[in-house]
Amino acid sequence: MANKLYAMEQLTEEVAKDVAASPQEWMRFLNTASRLYKYTFPEQLLIYAQRPEATAVASMEIWNQKMYRWIKKGSKGIALIDNTSGP
Repeated sequence: MANKLYAMEQLTEEVAKDVAASPQEWMRFLNTASRLYKYTFPEQLLIYAQRPEATAVASMEIWNQKMYRWIKKGSKGIALIDNTSGP
């Protein structure tokens, strides 16, 4: 678990450097971030790094129970870091 957390933190840092280094990359990031404005900046960076074309991000329970959308078997998710649940 700690390895996955570390990998996600490293990915966030790498993407932040890439986005800051190029105006074109910054514009692509902003295109993704504009669709996902309710997420924090680090979460937006992770979403952009893993799936820049994402239009909506939610847990599987929300997709199934509130949005009545079903996730295809074998689909890959987007990893985000949850800082709200403690250490």
